[in-house]
Amino acid sequence: LTVTLTREGGGDFALEAGALVLADQGCCCIDEFDKMSVQHQALLEAMEQQVISIAKAGVVCSLPARTAILAAANPASGHYNRAKTVAENLRMGQPLLSRFDLVFILLDKPNEQLDSLLSEHVMALHSGVKQTSDILSVTSTQSNLPDRDPNQGGRWRLCPGSWGSGAG
Repeated sequence: LTVTLTREGGGDFALEAGALVLADQGCCCIDEFDKMSVQHQALLEAMEQQVISIAKAGVVCSLPARTAILAAANPASGHYNRAKTVAENLRMGQPLLSRFDLVFILLDKPNEQLDSLLSEHVMALHSGVKQTSDILSVTSTQSNLPDRDPNQGGRWRLCPGSWGSGAG
C-alpha cells in the first residue's frame, strides 16, 4: 500500500510505489480492510499528512499520497453486533477510524426466499438463461425502505450562498 525499498542487481536501492502513492490525486479502493491490521499504522500518516515517508537503508524521502481511500471491511465476528461500536466490530483503532469522513454500515437481513431468488438470478445471468421478473416482485415487496417521496429532491436543494446561514 505504501512504498517498499528493493535492491537492484548492481546493489543500488530502488523505491517501489504502493497503491496509495500510485493513486496520488485519485482514489485508492481497499477491500478486506479488516485483514490488514499490520498496515493500519502506515495508513495513519498517509490519511492525515497525505504523504508516505520512508527511512530505510540510508534512503530518506517522502512521497505524495494525496488520495481518497474507499475501504470495505467485514465485522471481526462475521456478523455486526449492534451492541458494540463500529471500532469494536471491525477491531480497528479509533485513530484510524476517525480519519474516514464517511462510514456506512450495510447490514444483511437474512431472508431465505429473497436470498434464494437472488442466487438463482446471479447463476442465470452467468449461464445465459432467460430471466423472469420474479426477483423484481420479491425485492419490491420485501424491501424495508420507505416509499420515495417524489418531492424529496427539492428538500435537499441548497441555494448558493445559503450554506451555513440557516436559510434555505
